[in-house]
Amino acid sequence: MSAVTRMHRIARVCLALTACVMAPAIAAATPVAAAQAAAAPAETTARETLQRYATALESLDAAAVKKVQPAIAVDTLAKAFRDMKELRVVIGEVRVLSVDGGTVRVSCSVTQTLTPKAGARRTTAVTRVVRLRRDADVWVIDNFER
Repeated sequence: MSAVTRMHRIARVCLALTACVMAPAIAAATPVAAAQAAAAPAETTARETLQRYATALESLDAAAVKKVQPAIAVDTLAKAFRDMKELRVVIGEVRVLSVDGGTVRVSCSVTQTLTPKAGARRTTAVTRVVRLRRDADVWVIDNFER
């Protein structure tokens, strides 16, 4: 891990901690400020959940993906993974659209590079809206809206 990457992680953690500590004072100040304070930890949560999702997809392990996206059809995904040699997933441009208790909606870019066992490598890039929800003590993907 590069020094720059570590610094970015430390900055995100500090930002999240600051938002948690300052949230009550900010909430009392203005509703807009309260919404912004809620978005910072939500963005961190979303980024972490989406990174777990990308890592699970790249492992080509349908059971690992199901832990992050419980509604996924494991058998169908496992069959698709059997035809893959490699899958690279990059999720970026995460933007919080809404926070409602145990649900967070985000927009993000998803770039997938699929290398099949037979055939040519393909790359696709899309923008998705993802709904995340808290499931006990972990956040999971509830669904993809588009």
